[in-house]
Amino acid sequence: MKKFLSCTLPALILAFSAQAQVNVYENPGNLKVLPPDISASELLEVMKGFAIGTGFRCSSCHVGEEGQPFTEYDFASDEKQLKRSARAMLQMVNTINGTIRTGLGDDRTEVRCITCHRGVNQPRLTGEVLTEAAESGGIEELKQTYASLRDRYHGTHSYDFSDMTLSDFALSRAAAGETEQAEAMFALLLEDNPKSFMGHWRYGEMMHRAGNTEKAVHHYRKAIEANPGAGGFLQPRIDQLLAPAEPE
Repeated sequence: MKKFLSCTLPALILAFSAQAQVNVYENPGNLKVLPPDISASELLEVMKGFAIGTGFRCSSCHVGEEGQPFTEYDFASDEKQLKRSARAMLQMVNTINGTIRTGLGDDRTEVRCITCHRGVNQPRLTGEVLTEAAESGGIEELKQTYASLRDRYHGTHSYDFSDMTLSDFALSRAAAGETEQAEAMFALLLEDNPKSFMGHWRYGEMMHRAGNTEKAVHHYRKAIEANPGAGGFLQPRIDQLLAPAEPE
């Protein structure tokens, strides 16, 4: 997403400015959800919100080609399914906002396209994308998908790369019986953040349950190094794991 924002956003802004200069937003036709008396400047802001919020381009919804002058676009046409879908989504947004304002009495909160889409076409959670990759292509596709997502979107709000989210995903793979995938995800997490308390603690927990004393103790100790205050509840687990077995 960094590359998208750094390269595409300026182009979007320039494009929208060019559109405004040729009055493509004046007297729009075939409005079915937006107010018919919407001003050109208001419509411009709505379209900018759509593009930046969802990552779609003007030509995604409207009849026209990339690089074609906007004066040659058929903005009124309903030919494209994505435009019709966008109308349905906008109606949903209006309904949600109406419920928030009237049902909850909250005028400060507003749902927008970016609330769910976060700048990407499909508003999916990090764990969902990684799960699909793991189930379809195993560890290698999981690694490739994670690397691709992180390279493009880390530092944005499009996907969540927090230790909690990634360790949750790893534990979900372990619960599905895919221990190797879980370990691979923990390895990726700790490669990016070697001092992650959450990563080491939860990796240790997984190894503890799996009966792998060596790895459990290692990661418990790393968790304590990252957060000495955790020693109060982790050190007893280490002591228990390292205690000699009682004679039968």
